[in-house]
Amino acid sequence: MMNFKSSLKALGAATLLGLGSFAVSAPATAQSLQDVLAKVKQDSNQMTAEDQQRLREFQSDTAAQEAKMADARGALNAAEARGRALSAQFDANEATLADLESQVSEQAGDFQELLGQFRTAAGETMPEIANSFANFDYQGRVEGIAEIAEARTLPNRTQLERLPKAMLQEMIAQSEVKSFNAMVDGIGPDASNADAEIMRVGVFTAATVDGTKFIEVKKKDDGETFLQVFAKQPSGAYASSMKSLINAGPDQLVRAPVDPSKGNLFGILGDLPVLSDRIKQGGPVGAVIMALLAVGLLLGIYKIFMLFTMGGAMRKTAKTRQAGDGNPLARVFEVYEQNKQNDIETLELKLDEQILRESPRIERFNDIIKVLAAVAPLLGLLGTVIGMIITFTSITIYGAGDPKLMAGGISVALMTTVFGLVAAIPLLLVHAIAASMARGNQQILDEQAAGLVAEKAESLRGAVA
Repeated sequence: MMNFKSSLKALGAATLLGLGSFAVSAPATAQSLQDVLAKVKQDSNQMTAEDQQRLREFQSDTAAQEAKMADARGALNAAEARGRALSAQFDANEATLADLESQVSEQAGDFQELLGQFRTAAGETMPEIANSFANFDYQGRVEGIAEIAEARTLPNRTQLERLPKAMLQEMIAQSEVKSFNAMVDGIGPDASNADAEIMRVGVFTAATVDGTKFIEVKKKDDGETFLQVFAKQPSGAYASSMKSLINAGPDQLVRAPVDPSKGNLFGILGDLPVLSDRIKQGGPVGAVIMALLAVGLLLGIYKIFMLFTMGGAMRKTAKTRQAGDGNPLARVFEVYEQNKQNDIETLELKLDEQILRESPRIERFNDIIKVLAAVAPLLGLLGTVIGMIITFTSITIYGAGDPKLMAGGISVALMTTVFGLVAAIPLLLVHAIAASMARGNQQILDEQAAGLVAEKAESLRGAVA
């Protein structure tokens, strides 16, 4: 209790002395205010000594930083002086170079004009050479011409001869049919870049030596050209012609595919839709029409085959008059044998009854084929209406500025109409053939039945006479 009171007195005394606000830890053994005051003085002296030490360290660091700053200013001044000297030297060199160029221009005379003409001709010729298949056969021509066209120094005669030689070589290449090796993009595994042997027809057409893949010249963003397989290959007729050329003898004349646009026409041919693309353009309605066509043709072919075999068997039975159950006429003869002892009216009714039983078998599936032939153009009309709805919807949303936006709906309208007609025409023909054969078989039954009745009547009249 006494120690606590002593601490409070020490704090009060420190405040009166103006020492500020700080924490005092009075020793447990302090017995008076003198002890507290001595401890405070000791702490104050220690803090003052630490402050002096930090001040000395800061002053020492400041001197070191000023020395470094002086060194940096010296280096900067030296660099600026060197820069001014180099700038002056550069200006002097530019002036000297201008004088030398002026002297070269004066001394070159007509040769300078020739160089200008060379650069103009090179600028017009290099794109044609770069986009040629021969450029990948005779490499280095474009680079050599570009080096001269971009050079600031006057070329020599040998360098100037590169351009006419390259042009002459290009003209000769137009009449060549030869093979060479080059890197082709899209020909390796996973459509990678790989080395391949190529057969070129002049500078217009090129394909792999097996004739399966045609190749075009493409250009990168930086202007560099490269060979690439067509994304969509031309039709089989061109591949067949290319194979004939590859396999032809040295003196054999064959027809070869030539694209004067150097690949543009083949690219357009590759983009033309094939049968599978046309079917896709028809959409769901076109697929339904094609399914109906397939079902109708299968039924029609089956029906024609059945009627043909049935008619042959019936004509054979008409000659032999053999009763049985192998065909409709044999079954009619069977009914006649079973009822020939009856009177004429009963026999005629029995035969008519059997003919009525055979008629549905002969006419089976004919009505289905007829219905399919009638439904197909109606579905085509439905597809036309759907396609026009799609077209007008595109016009409403996007406007009529871009015809490609309307092409999808128009394709659906036109292709479904075509599919409907394509399905209806053969189905009608098949139905007509099947119906005609069915009537022929039915006529055989009627004729033979009438003949049997007539024979029975004659036999009865002979017995009465």
